[in-house]
Amino acid sequence: MTALVLADIFPAEGEFLAPDEVVVTFDRGIPVAIDGETVSVAEARLMLSARGEAQGIGRGGALALVTAYRALERDTVSGEVHLILYDGRIRVA
Repeated sequence: MTALVLADIFPAEGEFLAPDEVVVTFDRGIPVAIDGETVSVAEARLMLSARGEAQGIGRGGALALVTAYRALERDTVSGEVHLILYDGRIRVA
């Protein structure tokens, strides 16, 4: 897993973040990659938590994984779910 540096995630004071597009890849219902990087479930939650927090989403990792999993069940055949994290919200792209 690539180390996340908070300075790389959070904007400087007075700056705004662009929407964060995330691809969550599942294998048999288990998240196995974030943006093509192989991760464990715990690593996926931590990565998504950091990225979600930067976008004002509390409990962002768990919420993003649940949102992605629901989209997977409902709409996806490929095993990949595209999410957009922005302005305190999570949206399936």
